[in-house]
Amino acid sequence: MKKSSLLLFVSMFTVLMMNAQNEQESPQEETTPKTGAGTEYVLGLGFNALNNSGAVFEDLTNSDHWAFGGVPVYLSVETNIASKWKAKATLSHNWAKDGKVVDGSTILGESEGGNDMGYFAFDVAANYYFLGAKTYEPYVSLGMGVSHFGDYTSQENPGVIVDPTDVFTFNFGLGLNVWFSDQWGLNLNTLGKWGVGSSSTNHHQTSLGVLYKI
Repeated sequence: MKKSSLLLFVSMFTVLMMNAQNEQESPQEETTPKTGAGTEYVLGLGFNALNNSGAVFEDLTNSDHWAFGGVPVYLSVETNIASKWKAKATLSHNWAKDGKVVDGSTILGESEGGNDMGYFAFDVAANYYFLGAKTYEPYVSLGMGVSHFGDYTSQENPGVIVDPTDVFTFNFGLGLNVWFSDQWGLNLNTLGKWGVGSSSTNHHQTSLGVLYKI
């Protein structure tokens, strides 16, 4: 599972980078800046931390509430759709290992003879860049997604395997892009995810990564 997920992320990022390089090397006939929808693409790659402790906004500084295991990476692509509006799609992956708190229970991980919890998510969002600045770009994010929580065992009930579950979520968050050149920048993003359904859990995710503008 870990190796196949890493291979998926590496393969997708390689394809996107090859496409970006081909676009840069192709002859450009236009001499005026492109301003329409879909004329600019930004690729993102970085790390994410997941909080599914069930404590809502309590103990946010407690490291046991934040999963950052396995290959905690994300891959994103964003394009402009209207003035100050951009559409973004993100794939993210993480693992909650031994000692991490999930829905109020403490993970009994593989290192202690139990089972770690894998996490995989696909999210789409509409981001509103309210300042219109070039170097610092703060934004508000609104969207939806699907999160997969793998099976795991807990220290409270080591003999019971908690079944995997897929959760549809509505998402809201804030972010900031900082550009160091015309093509390279950094992104900081924090996103709350509210699960749909009585058995669904809410969680939030924070990420930091590198941006490459095509």
